[in-house]
Amino acid sequence: MSDLNWDATRAEVDYRMAELRRTAQAARMSRANRVVRWVRAHRMTNVEVPEQERRTGAVVPEARARHTA
Repeated sequence: MSDLNWDATRAEVDYRMAELRRTAQAARMSRANRVVRWVRAHRMTNVEVPEQERRTGAVVPEARARHTA
């Protein structure tokens, strides 16, 4: 294996190890932080949505009725 290829492989391994460390650190987040994040997410997304109204079908003109039947 050439030195250039070895350096590239080593850099990739170092990058992936750093990503795994960051992921593990996020997984060890304290319970208090999890609760705060949950509350913030649900407060921010608590949006009032109006109730959906039921619509009736429109009358299809005679010319289109023949093509859809």
